[in-house]
Amino acid sequence: MSQLIQNFEYIAAHIKDYIDENKLFSTFEIQDIKKIMKFTTLTTNDFITLMIQSQSEINANELYTSTRKANVSIQNYEEVVSILKSLNKYMKLGILGGVVDFLIQFQKEISDSDIKIQNLQTELNKIQDQNQKSDKEIESPNSQLNQINEDNTRLKRELPGRETKANQINYENSNDKEILTTISELKNCNDFKCVYNFLDELSSQGNEKMISKSCEEELWKKKNQNSSSNNEKNVLHVASEKGNLRLVKSLIECGCDKESKSQKNYTPLICASGRGRLEIVKYLISVRADKEATSNSGCTPLMYASDKGHLEVVKYLISIGADKEAKDNKGRSLMDFAKDNVKNFLKYVVISE
Repeated sequence: MSQLIQNFEYIAAHIKDYIDENKLFSTFEIQDIKKIMKFTTLTTNDFITLMIQSQSEINANELYTSTRKANVSIQNYEEVVSILKSLNKYMKLGILGGVVDFLIQFQKEISDSDIKIQNLQTELNKIQDQNQKSDKEIESPNSQLNQINEDNTRLKRELPGRETKANQINYENSNDKEILTTISELKNCNDFKCVYNFLDELSSQGNEKMISKSCEEELWKKKNQNSSSNNEKNVLHVASEKGNLRLVKSLIECGCDKESKSQKNYTPLICASGRGRLEIVKYLISVRADKEATSNSGCTPLMYASDKGHLEVVKYLISIGADKEAKDNKGRSLMDFAKDNVKNFLKYVVISE
């Protein structure tokens, strides 16, 4: 793996050769170009040339995916505008059209202001040379000049902030568009691991907006159809089993059903209890999950925790009033399921009562 990274770094160091010969997109796969770009620092002209060369090889989405992590050295305002125009044209980012128009208009305002300053300066020099007007008459143009200088300085100071805000808005919109495309693709995908990892990544980013959209499209209901236990479970079940508290919270807060059933009627609380995920159990109880929910076999969360020897979960469920006297479909009691330390604890509880 270190050799592979080293090769990408080497290619990135010589990427101008590939650009000059128009061979980058015909030589490397999209994913390889994406990795190469992490190590590149391109001039504005090279980056624009790269986008032009991509037209005959890849589409706009592939161009965005492969080059979005490239480092581009921008030297001046004109290069900023050139980059944005090219992104608008070749990556089909229509939103940038308005940003470019704004920046061009803003630059025109600054240019007009500079011309005014020059004209006033000429007028002032003429007045001073001829010495035909009083100090009061000279003071007025000076005052105007100072005001325009202050306005010009203020405009120049505000420009980077406006550019940064425009870039941030553009990035968020572009990122949301990419995520929505992924959601659409995953709706027709049966790769449970891929769906789970996608939702987990959104959760780690705190992207509540896109998690809500994913839940609206019912991605969380995708089942792990290759489960060896013949008990297909959805994303919320698996997150509960794994102890992924962050993802469990994100899904439930965005409207996923906390009482959803697996193939064998397992609820998220049953899944968490059977795996000893105490923090998940506490959270599910806090959002009023049914502590007496039963699976196809009639077993409750407390029974599953007892059967697997998860003493802390057993203690907690009993402390919040879980039914110790419940029996499954075969008439087995909680004590019948209990193992070792759990059985000893239950004996103590019975004696104490």
